Amino acid sequence: MNQFCNKTKIALAVAALAVSVGAHAVPIGAVTIAGGACQTWLPSNGFAAGQACDAPNLAAALSGDGNVELSKFGGPVTTMTGSIAGDTIIMSSLVLSDWMANGNALATSYIMSAYAAAGQPLNAGQLTALTGLFLSTPQGYGRLSDPNVSSVETSANGTIYVGLDGFDDASPVLNALAAAINGMNLPGIDPIPFVAPGAQASEVVKVQVNGASWQYLYGFSATPTGYQSPDGSFSGLYSLQVPEPESLALLGIGLLGLCLGRRRRG
Repeated sequence: MNQFCNKTKIALAVAALAVSVGAHAVPIGAVTIAGGACQTWLPSNGFAAGQACDAPNLAAALSGDGNVELSKFGGPVTTMTGSIAGDTIIMSSLVLSDWMANGNALATSYIMSAYAAAGQPLNAGQLTALTGLFLSTPQGYGRLSDPNVSSVETSANGTIYVGLDGFDDASPVLNALAAAINGMNLPGIDPIPFVAPGAQASEVVKVQVNGASWQYLYGFSATPTGYQSPDGSFSGLYSLQVPEPESLALLGIGLLGLCLGRRRRG
């Protein structure tokens, strides 16, 4: 519980984990790209030659039949801006400083949540070891920092959802991290069990709506896309809800109340 309470702030920032999505209404429009690398992917022709993040390719990729990849392996920040139901939304790739801010809060929260969702909770030593490895290489944090956005839409009640294409089965990625730590034979670190096939974990997208605070969206429940790239990526769709500011405030009150109650009982 103490570990949970210490991460209340980051829990508010990443409150939009995987959410079941109903019928969507308005799609994103007037899309522009700025910053670093961008490339579009469509099942019909793979990654477009020369990245091709022009208007026609962006529209095709964001129709739900492909995706737009922002940056690569934690490289220069790339943003995608658009208009949706009267709101301005900006989606961004991540860099190392995003993961390390506030004492590695995002990295720690993501790893802890990913293994817990896969049925393998981590103890403090295992979590610290995995976080250190994750932050030490672009193949760790960078692999999750270049989101592949496949759709941005609103539901009938105005809730915004961001779709990310990724692996329908992320267990090889999680188990590679565990195997690397286990192979180091670190003193005092218990071996990390492998997660079962079918475990899921998305990449992360950084989102801002109408100039409000940035939020990090990620999830651990995907549905099949019906297509995939040669390496098996893009086989799973992670549909992530962008929370309303008032929803974040109510969640914060609940989390803080839970923590304060725990302290009083302690």
